[in-house]
Parts: sequence; C-alpha cells; structure tokens
Amino acid sequence: MSPPTNYHVQKIFDTYAKSQLSFVQSFAGQANKLAYVECLRENHAVEIVQPLLDNIDPVVRTTAVLGLSRLAGNSRSCAKQILCANNLLKGLLGQIDNENRSYKKNCMNLIRNLSKHLSSCSEMIVSGCDGIHAILTCMKDLDVLVREVALQAISSIAGQDPSISLLIISSGILPQIIQSLKEERHNFKLHALSTLSEIAKHNQKLAKKIVDVNTLPQVTIFLSTDYITEVKLQASALALIKNIAKHSLTLTETVIESNIFPEVLLLMAHPDESVRYNSAEVAYEVVKHSVEISKMIVTTGGIVSLLNVILNSNEYPSTPAILALGYISSMSPLLATAVINSKVLKHLTAILKSDTDDDCLKAGTAWTLEMIGQHSAKHSKSVFACHAVSAMIDVYIDTSPSHEAHHKCKSAIQIILSKCEDFAALEKLLTPSTPIQIMAHILLKMSKILPKSFKARRIFIKRGHLKMIQDLKPDTDSHLYHIIKSVNCCFPDNILQMIAGDIPESLLKKLDKYVPKTQCLLYDPDIKMSSSFTNPA
Repeated sequence: MSPPTNYHVQKIFDTYAKSQLSFVQSFAGQANKLAYVECLRENHAVEIVQPLLDNIDPVVRTTAVLGLSRLAGNSRSCAKQILCANNLLKGLLGQIDNENRSYKKNCMNLIRNLSKHLSSCSEMIVSGCDGIHAILTCMKDLDVLVREVALQAISSIAGQDPSISLLIISSGILPQIIQSLKEERHNFKLHALSTLSEIAKHNQKLAKKIVDVNTLPQVTIFLSTDYITEVKLQASALALIKNIAKHSLTLTETVIESNIFPEVLLLMAHPDESVRYNSAEVAYEVVKHSVEISKMIVTTGGIVSLLNVILNSNEYPSTPAILALGYISSMSPLLATAVINSKVLKHLTAILKSDTDDDCLKAGTAWTLEMIGQHSAKHSKSVFACHAVSAMIDVYIDTSPSHEAHHKCKSAIQIILSKCEDFAALEKLLTPSTPIQIMAHILLKMSKILPKSFKARRIFIKRGHLKMIQDLKPDTDSHLYHIIKSVNCCFPDNILQMIAGDIPESLLKKLDKYVPKTQCLLYDPDIKMSSSFTNPA
C-alpha cells in the first residue's frame, strides 16, 4: 500500500469542510420551519452548532448565526437555550468587528429575536455580552441593510426596560438614530421612529432626553399631507408623540409647541384606520393634563374629529377617542356641555348596547358618561335622555364582576343618579329586573325627592313602586333596608298598611298635604348606620 500523499490529506479536509457547510445549511433551512423546531431542540442543535461559530470558513460561521437567529425567532425555549449556552453570545458579538455584512445582519436579527421572547436577555446582551458595542459597530456599517437591522435590534431591546434604554442613550447612539429620520429609505425612518418610541414610553426622564436632542421638529414633518400615503410612517410618528406627551404637562406643552395641531385632528379623518387610532391616542394623552389644552382641542374642532374616529372604528377600538372625550368633559361643566351638544351621547349609548365583547371599550364608555353627567342635574338629565343609564344597567347585569365594565358601569350609574333631579327618569329605572345594588342608589335619590313632591308620591304609589320595595325584604343591617325605611317615611302609616290593595282617592288627597317624618330622612350610606336616623333638632 502506497503512503498517503498531500492530495489524499487535502481531500479528507475538503470533505470535512463540505460536510460542515452542508450541515449548517441544512440546519438553517430546518430552523426556519416550525415543524422542525421542536425536533432540533430535542437533538441539542444549539450545543452542536455553537463550535461552528468559530469555524475558519466565514460562510459556515455566517450560516450558523442565521440558523440560530431563525431558531430563536420560532421558539421561546430555543431562545432560552441560546441565551444560556456558555459564552455563545459573548463570543459571537465579540468578533463582529472583523466579520462580513451578512454575519452582522444575522447577529442583529438574533438579538432582536432573543429580545422578542425573553425580556431578561436585554440586560445580558447589553451589559454581559457587550451588545452595545456590537450594535454601534453595525450602525456605522456602510451597508444600509446592516444599519436597518441594527435599528430593529435596538428597538426590540429598548422596549424591555428603562434601565436598558438609559444604557443605550448613554452609549451616544441617539444622534445616529435621529440622523436615520433623514435617510431616504422608508424603512430607516420607520425603524428609527419605532426605536425612539420604545425608549420614550418608559418614563419622563427618557422622553425628555429624546426631546432635548431636537427630535420633535423632525418627527412633526411626517404629519404633513406630503406623507399622506406613508401610512406606517405617520402612525409611528403619532405613536412617538403620544409616548412623549403622556408623562407630564411640561412635555405635553413642548409637544404642542412643535405645532402638531391641527395636523393631529386632521389625521383623525385619514383613510387608514391605524393613523386615525394613533391620532386619537395623541389627543387622549394631551387633553388629560389641563383644562386649557382641552379648551384648545375643543375650539379647533376636536370633538367632531374624535367622533369621526368613534364612528369609523372597525379593526381598531375607539377607546382612545372615547377616553379623550371623557377627559375633556371632566375639566369643566362648559366643556361637558360642548360634548353633549356635539351629539356624542347617542353614539356612546350605541356602544354600550352593541354586541362587542371588548371590556375596555365598554368600561371606557361608562367612565366617559360618568365624566359628562357628574357636573349638574342638567348634565345628568342629558345622559338619561339618551337612555345611557339603562344601557349601563344592562351591561352591569350582563357582565361578570371580574370585568372592568361591570364596576365602571356601577360607578357611573351611582354618580349620575346622585346628580339627577328628574323623578320621571328615575322612576323608569325602578323595575323588578333592576339589580338590588343599583336599586339602592335609585331609591336613595328618590328618598330626597319624594318629601318635596306630592305628585311624585302619588306616582310612586299608583305605579306599584311602594308595594314593590316592601316585597324586597332586605337584611336589617343593609343599606337598602335603611333606604327603604327613608322612603316609607315619606308616606302616612295608613297608606303603608294598605299598599297591598287599592288605596281610595280620599287617602291620596290627604297624601298631598302630608308632611314626611323629618327624623327618617337623613340617611346617608356614607355615615355609619347607628347614627343614620338622628333627630335633626
């Protein structure tokens, strides 16, 4: 047998190199298919691929990173394996300076996919694995696609934790992100806006840092009609403005001074629903800070714009627009009247009566009605007139106590009833199907109206309400028991004894001149029951 030659040795190594390349290519292909992901995990693919990240062949290294990125994107458990693999990320990111653009792009995609699944990985990437250096390197790369994916990676990391966002800003990368807003490529601007929005959303300090580098003038450009067809760009710009304004009055005033109005209101009539939704969110975040801002929104046609969002919401909920109207109404009786005069109430009632199972939407609607009806009897009467209170009672009955809408409706009904002076409106709610908890609030208000109106007392008897409440028989230590006792004090004892049958007209005439027992009419559920029936003298 002849001794091996250099040719034979080289052939062995070539075969080995080809098999490695073939392996990582197959791995990257299978990692991109959900059907194979679990099998790859069970066969310890991460541990087997890790040594290939240091392979001499750049194609093998790049393909290995691509496979890991795809695996992390498709499986949370695989993402956790990659994160926990000994020095895998540290070694991978540590050599990024000397790698090709495909390697860099795959690394940034891996960071983005890891952050998507695991919020805990962001700090490890940024601090333990020197991820900031790797991202900065990619942000400075000449290849536009590498810079674009690096922006996506920053956005994914920044959204996880405010401390991570602060580290990103401290690295000096913010000016490069701002500069990306001026790039010609649409995706560059989009990812830059998304990254800034993820940073700004955390707290006032981070939002102010973004404002301090003169970001707003660049962002407000995207609200103009020149970008009317750039739907995602306008929606992202609005999301950033919202995340800046929401933290404080000072930041809101800074945002308003950057001339976002009336553009934001005009965008509420945008053909695309996502833009309308985001513009309503901006309005919601700014009006809640002061009465002056709310007045400014109203005088520039804000109520009509918000109503347009409510009427044209399909894929996106109209909750932000409804809450914005609630905040406007809460600021003053005059603003609440402006909302009422804009014919908003019937549309809010329609939402409560709709078949939607959106708990937040109905809860927000109930809260807004409460803000409108809380000011005076006139405001309360307007809410009653559109049948909103009966609609809230139905929602209260139909929803579980675990739902927010259940509690918001109860709160709104209680506040609106407390302002109501219209006996006819109250009387319509007093039916056998009315929940006991709500009936208690209705009767409490009636107990304050009945002593002053003989007509109300006649109606209360003739329509069977007096008999109905006697049949309730609540516990003697309950609020309802004492409320019923207050109501009974508005009627003579002989009428109370005859409520089961017909009451003669002669007795009803005496009722007109009857003076209720004052010592029974001071019940207040907020006062302890032991002192509820004290003598007013």
